[in-house]
Amino acid sequence: MTECTLHDPAVRLLGRLDETQQIISFDWTASGFETMLRGSELWAEMESTDPEHDIWAAVYVDDAPVSRFLVEPGKRWYPLVRHMSAELCRRVSLVKETQPMPHAPASTLRVHGLRYDGALSLPAPHRLRIEFIGDSLSSAEGALAPKDNSEWLSMWFTATGNYSFYCCRTLDAERRVLSQSGRGVYWDYTGNRQGNMQDDYETVCGVLRGDAPEARGCQKPYDFASWPADVVCIRLLSNDASGLRARGVNDENTQELIDGAAAFLKKVRLRNPSAYLLWILPASDTMPELGVQVVGKCVKEGMQRVSTFTLPDYGPEDMGARNHPNAAYNARAGLLLANHLKQLLSL
Repeated sequence: MTECTLHDPAVRLLGRLDETQQIISFDWTASGFETMLRGSELWAEMESTDPEHDIWAAVYVDDAPVSRFLVEPGKRWYPLVRHMSAELCRRVSLVKETQPMPHAPASTLRVHGLRYDGALSLPAPHRLRIEFIGDSLSSAEGALAPKDNSEWLSMWFTATGNYSFYCCRTLDAERRVLSQSGRGVYWDYTGNRQGNMQDDYETVCGVLRGDAPEARGCQKPYDFASWPADVVCIRLLSNDASGLRARGVNDENTQELIDGAAAFLKKVRLRNPSAYLLWILPASDTMPELGVQVVGKCVKEGMQRVSTFTLPDYGPEDMGARNHPNAAYNARAGLLLANHLKQLLSL
């Protein structure tokens, strides 16, 4: 067996993270790594740094999910794949299933190294790069839970039963997901301005604050040029609508929200000058007209290559935990989004 670190040139890191760290830490959902293995087995030495908050990971072989498991506190070796045909070359990926935990900022997934037989090589580049910015819907909160479950558990979150996974698998796209439950584009579901996704957009993982996340690079400025996105999908405003109701639905508060969301869209355009920007509107009972007005405002001011997209509402048959859609709905939504992007990008 041969050992290497994630800095090996045959390994591609996935997601926003600080690549200068000796030991790579993964905080965002869907962050991880991929490599081409010509051999029979691949192991990863990993640890979860917080015994109180569970972190789950998933393994894919050629984009097919093959396993999902809890990463335990303390450093140990985990088998990712075993007993594969040694003469075949397969892409093996590992991704973090759970979202960041601002209430437990020391919690992260650390990968110390890899162990394998055979040989590793760098996978071919994906056809597209897509960034997703969202809330619990983009973290796929509750997607793996039994129907109508009411528990808030990290094991119900998933990067795999997630609309972004199905969309990117269909389009052969590499994804980066910035998502956090309860957050909005301008304020959170209670109307708190600190609970937004725009103030920290230009850092590696700014939703995590404190000594531990700062030590692993979360507050560093993010280098947008290192990973130029072809598409940025924004799926926010569901929590903003709840916050608007909490603050009071009136002309003043509504206009403040629209202007604040438009300012974020302009920031995304500034940092992603060549990307197509697609705002995925919230459900029909969550004031989707706000998103239409935000995009319309920016288009009127001259922004190009930006539009909105509507997914079908999810009903009782689509529910996982805590009134969030299940994996089956996410699969349908991801395929609808992929087909829409094919048309937009003339793929």
